[in-house]
Amino acid sequence: MLMRDGWPVALVSSKANRYRLDSMSSQDFLGRLSPRERELIDARSARRTYRRGATLFLEGDSASEVLLIQRGHIKITVGSHDGREVLLEIRGTGDIIGEMGLIDNSVRSASAFSLTTPTEVLVLSVRDFRTLVDTDQHFTRSLLDEMVRKVRNASSHQLELALDDVAGRVARRLLELDRRFGRMRDGVVRVKSPITQQEIADWAGISRQAVVKELGQLREQGIVETKGSVMTILDRNALVERAARLSGLA
Repeated sequence: MLMRDGWPVALVSSKANRYRLDSMSSQDFLGRLSPRERELIDARSARRTYRRGATLFLEGDSASEVLLIQRGHIKITVGSHDGREVLLEIRGTGDIIGEMGLIDNSVRSASAFSLTTPTEVLVLSVRDFRTLVDTDQHFTRSLLDEMVRKVRNASSHQLELALDDVAGRVARRLLELDRRFGRMRDGVVRVKSPITQQEIADWAGISRQAVVKELGQLREQGIVETKGSVMTILDRNALVERAARLSGLA
C-alpha cells in the first residue's frame, strides 16, 4: 500500500463515507482542512452514529480518541456539586471534540451527549491523531487555530458572566440556538430547541426563573414568539442589538 508520512494515501473515501462539505464552512475545523487531510482522516477513522440522548463520553473517562462531527449536534456538560449536568456549550457539524485530553494525557474534563438524531462522528484513535499531529504541519496549525478559538470563546464567556445582564445573556444563547438550529420559513426564523429552559439557564449562568421572565419580556416586545420547544424570531435585529451590548461596557 502506498504510504505517505505513515498514512495510507491509496485509500479514497467511498461515496457513502465522504465528508458533507456543503454543510461545513471555512470556520469549522473540518472545513479548514485540505482535501488530502480529510481523505487521510477518513481512511483511518471509524464512523459512529448516535441517536438523541446517547452518551459519547463521560467526565472522568480516560481519553483514548478524538471525535470529528460530520452531522448533528452534541452538548458538552460538566457535573455540578448538587449532581446536575450543567451545559457548557453546543458543538455541531465540522467541530472537533475530545482533543484536549489526548494532547495533555488527561482524563475527560466534561461529558458529551448527542442532541440530534442522527448524530454522525468520525473517531480517530490516540495513535492516529498523534501521528497526524506529528507529521502534518497544516493539520497541526489548524488544530492550534481551533484551540485558540476555544480559548477566546471561553474568555468571552467569562466577560459575559462578569459584565452582562440577564437580558444580554439570554439574547446571546437564543442567537446561538438560532445559528445552530434556526430554519427560515415564511420569512421568519423558527428554532426548535433540543435543550430545556434549565439547560439554557445553566448555559447563561442564570436561574431558570430568569430565563422564563426574559422570554416573557421578549414576547411582550414582539421580538420572539414561543410555543413549546419552538421559538420564532420576529425581530432578529433587536435580538442581535441586545446581545451585542454588554451592560458593563455600554
